[in-house]
Amino acid sequence: MTEETNNSAQEPYIIAIPIYDGVDFMDITAPREIFHWLDGDTSFNRDIQVYFVGGTKSFRTIDGTQITTEVQFDDRRVQNPNLIWVPGGTAESLAAILDDPNSPYTAYVKRAGENAEWVCSVCEGAILLANTGLLDGHDITTHWEALNCFANFPKVNVLSGSPRYVKSGNRVTGGGISSGLDEALFLVELIAGTASAIGVQRTTQYYPIPPVQSAVPTASTCPVPGLD
Repeated sequence: MTEETNNSAQEPYIIAIPIYDGVDFMDITAPREIFHWLDGDTSFNRDIQVYFVGGTKSFRTIDGTQITTEVQFDDRRVQNPNLIWVPGGTAESLAAILDDPNSPYTAYVKRAGENAEWVCSVCEGAILLANTGLLDGHDITTHWEALNCFANFPKVNVLSGSPRYVKSGNRVTGGGISSGLDEALFLVELIAGTASAIGVQRTTQYYPIPPVQSAVPTASTCPVPGLD
């Protein structure tokens, strides 16, 4: 192995999760938990650095939990992340970002996502990602309640059946909220291999068996103001 290759292997793997007021708590904490357990994986041989990125230092999630960002949108550490993960949130929060033509959130996602190895969203975060054009020409999934919002993004193909996650090129999108666990574990497998993903699965004891069974509902409208 050359010295250049060896040094490259030691570079940290940067994961950026841009957040905002009204973001869903599980949309940002589920991937952070899963990705954290890849850190220190000797077969992967790279440090994992996960950052909550924002325009200000503090945000509140849907349930009122206060979240502190580690870095701001202009921080050099998150200008070229290996992976960007765009979360969902309240309809009002999404509308505020979408309605702002100068949104620093949208600008960051587009800038950071253009060169990222993996461009990802979960839940209604797919709407924010679609708004940047980064999902044009791709198959995606999202929260069942947001399916009708994509009439506003005709270049994005939303798959039927509400799959838990979808890979389309280097885009990976997840369904509603809890789907982020499956999606993040799938990304661990893509990034580090099946053995590493099994290791994370075992560590987190992720062998879900839901106590109830029901069908995914069908939405009749888009809940986001301005997209309905």
